[in-house]
Amino acid sequence: MYKLRFISLLFFALFVSSLSYAQKDKKKPSTDVEIIDFGDESGSQKEQKVYKGLIIKTSPISFVFGTQPVELEKEITDLLSLQVGLGVTFEPLWAEYDEFVAELVDASDGYCESRMWTYDECDYYNDYTIRTGKVGLLASASSRLFFDSDGYEGMYIAPFLRFSQQKFEVEKVREGYAFLERTPDDTQSESVTNFDILVHYGSQALYPKLSMEWFIGAGVRLRNNTRQDIGYDGLNLLRNGERNFKDKRFRFEAGIRIGLQL
Repeated sequence: MYKLRFISLLFFALFVSSLSYAQKDKKKPSTDVEIIDFGDESGSQKEQKVYKGLIIKTSPISFVFGTQPVELEKEITDLLSLQVGLGVTFEPLWAEYDEFVAELVDASDGYCESRMWTYDECDYYNDYTIRTGKVGLLASASSRLFFDSDGYEGMYIAPFLRFSQQKFEVEKVREGYAFLERTPDDTQSESVTNFDILVHYGSQALYPKLSMEWFIGAGVRLRNNTRQDIGYDGLNLLRNGERNFKDKRFRFEAGIRIGLQL
């Protein structure tokens, strides 16, 4: 079911982008490039391009997955642009997304092997019935190499780096009991710090004032986790605990961006 939703969303993004390409009028803004003539000592003329155009953009669907970035792209040469972004993370609208990703890469976010307790109780880190997402920070940087010597437009490949924080409040268990009971009014903090190393492949189209692009990407996510760890002590009574660990995951992503040319 999760895979079907993801594939449907991907095809929708590609369909929207293909329609925009079919209907677009390829016209780059007149403020993108300024031509300056310089005379050398021999009196000959040289042309030098001064790139000053900017595009501010965001993803109209990223909030579904619990992120909302705002990115700024600047053309550097006919082949190259640089893009940086800032944004926030929060609880995903599609709460099962993390579970779907875990299923896709065969890496469940359930943990049932804690050595802190005599008898461990499984912790499921994608369970949003007991967990509330809080606002975290997101920052990214990318260089984008265009294939057609037409910086800003056409097919590109882009090494992509992203730092993000995910923060949560999770309900504690009532300690000293032999059966599991949550305490909605008593919570503990969790956090996950992510560092993504990815390569994006995509295409960008320019309109007189707007831009539209689609992309797919893959790479690795390095995670530093602070998570709840509950279990039973030697008297077979429930206790609250905390688990700190590092891991890495394969990362696959796809999406669209809509931008405004400044």
